[in-house]
Amino acid sequence: MADKSPNILQKLGQRIGNVFKTILSTIDGLIGSGFNNFLLKVIPKPLHFLIPFLKDDVGIKAPSISSFKGIGLPEQKEAKALIEQIAVEPRTASLWQVKPLYTKYRCIEGNPFRCEVPRETVEEDPNNRYCLKCQFPAILPPEAKLRGRDGIYQIENYIGCRGQGRIYEATNLNDGLSVVLKEYVIPDRDFSPDETKLCKDSFEQLAGISLADGRVQDFRLITPSEAIADPKEERCYVISDHPAADAPTLASYLAGYGAMNNWQVRQFLSQTLQTLESLHGQKYTLRSGIVQQGLPHGNLSFYSLLIKPNLQGFYIYLTDLALWEHRFNSPLAQPAIYSVNRDLEDLGYIAFYLFRGGIVDLDNRIYLDPNVEEHWIPSVQPALKTFILNLIGIGPIKYESAEIARRALLKLPVERAIDLPPLEDVEPEVKPKKKRRWLRTAIVAGLVLLLLLLLGWWLSNLLKPRPSLSNEALPCCIEQVSGIPAGKFTYTAEKNATWSYVLLQDNLIAKGTTLETELQKRQPKMQLSFQPVLSAVDGIKKVKDQETEFLVTSLIGDLGTDLVYKEFAYDGLAVFVAFSYADRAKSLPTALKGQITFAQLKQIFTGQILNWKQLGGPDLPIKLYIPTDEESVRIFEQRILKDREAIESFRQMIKQNVPTRSLLDDTTTEGITPLQTFDTFRQVIRDFEDRNIGSIAFGSISRVFGQCSVYPLALADGNGSPVAPLIKTNGEPVTPTTDLCNDKGSYNPDAIAFVTQHYPLSYQLAVVYPRDNRRDPVGERFAAILKTDEAQKLLQKTGLIPLQGKSK
Repeated sequence: MADKSPNILQKLGQRIGNVFKTILSTIDGLIGSGFNNFLLKVIPKPLHFLIPFLKDDVGIKAPSISSFKGIGLPEQKEAKALIEQIAVEPRTASLWQVKPLYTKYRCIEGNPFRCEVPRETVEEDPNNRYCLKCQFPAILPPEAKLRGRDGIYQIENYIGCRGQGRIYEATNLNDGLSVVLKEYVIPDRDFSPDETKLCKDSFEQLAGISLADGRVQDFRLITPSEAIADPKEERCYVISDHPAADAPTLASYLAGYGAMNNWQVRQFLSQTLQTLESLHGQKYTLRSGIVQQGLPHGNLSFYSLLIKPNLQGFYIYLTDLALWEHRFNSPLAQPAIYSVNRDLEDLGYIAFYLFRGGIVDLDNRIYLDPNVEEHWIPSVQPALKTFILNLIGIGPIKYESAEIARRALLKLPVERAIDLPPLEDVEPEVKPKKKRRWLRTAIVAGLVLLLLLLLGWWLSNLLKPRPSLSNEALPCCIEQVSGIPAGKFTYTAEKNATWSYVLLQDNLIAKGTTLETELQKRQPKMQLSFQPVLSAVDGIKKVKDQETEFLVTSLIGDLGTDLVYKEFAYDGLAVFVAFSYADRAKSLPTALKGQITFAQLKQIFTGQILNWKQLGGPDLPIKLYIPTDEESVRIFEQRILKDREAIESFRQMIKQNVPTRSLLDDTTTEGITPLQTFDTFRQVIRDFEDRNIGSIAFGSISRVFGQCSVYPLALADGNGSPVAPLIKTNGEPVTPTTDLCNDKGSYNPDAIAFVTQHYPLSYQLAVVYPRDNRRDPVGERFAAILKTDEAQKLLQKTGLIPLQGKSK
C-alpha cells in the first residue's frame, strides 16, 4: 500500500505540466502556425532540438491554423462513406454542409472545395486557373495580388476550405500586416453572366456590418473589413483582420478532440447566445448604408462557428453570415429562411451534436436525431437537455429571443464535471529516470517562461494600432460634385417608364414641384433637357449616334464596349389585385393568402388560366391589365414568361385583345388591356366591386406603393419562399389583414429585399453613357449627382429605393 501512496513531486509536476499544456495550447490557438515560426526565430539554432522535445514532453495537440488544412466532416473515415448512403435530414445536412454546392462539375471527390486537385493544379503550374480534372476554378497561387480599397493583398498561403469558400493567409502590402482572405467562386456552369453580375453587386453592398451608432463593440462576431468583387474573374473575396479570423472551426475542433461534455456545451451555448443577443437586438449599418434593426445570422453551422482555446476553456466566434455567404448559392437552389427563431433552432441542433461529436451512428447506420430519446448520451444533464430541446422547438417552452434563452440558461444549476482524474488515483511511476524527468520538466518551465516574455514583446509590436485607411465617400451634397460641365445638354429615357414618372410627376417631392425642377435648382450649371423615347433600344441608339448625352433606364443588359452605366436607385414590379374593403373576406388577397407564384402568373398571362377557381380561389373570371411602358413589360417577359413561346402568346393577347378560351372550362374573358397604371388602379377595383371580375395587373412599386385600392402580392420564383414587396416598419410582413388605407405610414417597400434582389422582380435604375473621353462627361457627372445623399433623399420621396436602402 505504501508503494501506492501519492508522490508530492509527481503531483506538482503533473500540475505544472497541465498548466504549461494549457498555456501553449492558448498560444498555438491564438497565433496558429506562426508560433512554430516564432520559436525558430527567437530560439538560438543550437537549442532548436528543444522545440519538438518541448511539445512532446507536455503533449501539446491544440487546434491551430496548421491543423485547419483539408477540413472534412468531424467523423471517422468510414462515416463519410456512410453519409453518402443514408438519407440525412436536410436540417442536419445544412449544419454539416454535407451536400456539395456545385454539382455541374464532375469532381472526383464530389465537392470541388474539399478536393485536392485544384490545389495540385496550381502547384504544377501557377498560371493554371482551372482544375485539370473538372475545370472548376483552381485556388489562388502564392504571390497573387488583389487590389481593394484599403490596400493591395498578396496571397501567402492556401489554408483550406471553410463553408462556401476557401481560406488564405495574405499580406496587406500597404502596411505589411497579415490578414485572412476568404475566396468565393461564381462558376459559369451554375451562373449566367447576368446572375454573376447581380451576385457581385449584392455581395459588395452586403458583405460587412457595423453598429449603426458607430461604436466598436467586441462581442465575438467576425465581419469582413473589406469586400472585393473581382472585375475580371468569377470570384469575390472578403478580407478580415480580426485576430480570430483564422481560428479552427467547430468542425475541425471536434475532428481532433471529439465530443464535448456538459460544462463545455453549456459554455458554448452561453457565449453563442450572448453574441446572437447582440446581433438580433442592435441596429446595424450594412456596407451599402442600409440601417437594419437586428439581423439573423442565418448560417449557423459547424463551419461558421470558430473556437479558440484559452486559460478558462475556449472562446466561440461567429462568422460567415448568410447576408453575404449565401450570395453564392446556386440560382436554382431554394432560398434559405432567415429568422431569429431559425438561429435558435440551429443552435439547439448544434449543441445536441456536440455531445456526440458527429451526426451518424456507425453501428446502426443512421443519422442522430434529437427527437429520438435513445440518441441522447446518458450523461447529459437533464436540465441542460431540456434547455436544448426548448431551443430546437420540441421542448415544453419556446424561447422567443436569444436574450430570453440566455437568461434561462444562466438559471440552470451549475454541475461542472471534472475531466482530470483525482491525484489520489494517479499511479506513481517509480523508475530510475524519474529525477531526469523532473529535471527536464524544470528546464521546460524555465524555457517556457523565457518564451512567454519574448512572446509578450512580439505581440505588443504585432498588435499596435493599424493606420486607418479611409474609404472614398460620395459627396453628401449636390454642390460638392466636382467636374460638372457647363452648358445645355439633352438626355432621354423611355416614355411612361419609371424615370419619366418620378422626374415629371407633380407633388412627389413637395407640393407644386417636380424632381426635375429640384435637381435643376440645386445645380444650375448643367442645364438638362429631357426628351423621352419609345424604347430603351431607341435611347441607346441616340446615345451612340451622339444625338443625346445619356439614357436613364433599367434595361442594362449587353451594352457593348462603347457604353457604360452607373446604378443610382432601385425599383421593381409589383403584381396586384383588388383590395376591396366592402367585401374583404371574399377578396382575392385573402383567397390567395396574399401570394402568387411565377408559374401561376405565366399561366394567367398566356391565357391558360381564366378563372380564379382554377387556382383554388373564388369563381371569378380573370381580366388582365399591363402598364403602357416598355420597361415594365420587358422586365415581366424576361423574369416571368422567359421562354419564346410564352412571350409570343403574351404579345398576341396584347395585340389582338380578343376573348381567349380556357382549355379547362368554357369560361371566357378578354385579352390583355394596356392601361396607364393609375387608371388601372381604378379599373381593377371597379371590376371586382361592380362587375364581379377578379382583375390582375402589374406596375412599378414606385407607383403602386401607397395605393390602398389594390394589394401587391408576395411573389415566389420556382420553389423559393414568397417575398412581399412591402413590410411594416416594425419588421412584420404586410398581410391581407393589414389596413393599407388607415395604416399608411406604418409600412414601406422592403428595402433590403429590393437591394439584395431577394424580391424577384426588383431591378436597378442606371445612367447609361458613352465610354468616350472626347465627349463631355455629362452622363457620368449626372450619375454622381444622383448618388449624393441629398439626391438619394429626393429619389426616396418619389417612391424609388435608394442605393443604401434608405437615405441617412
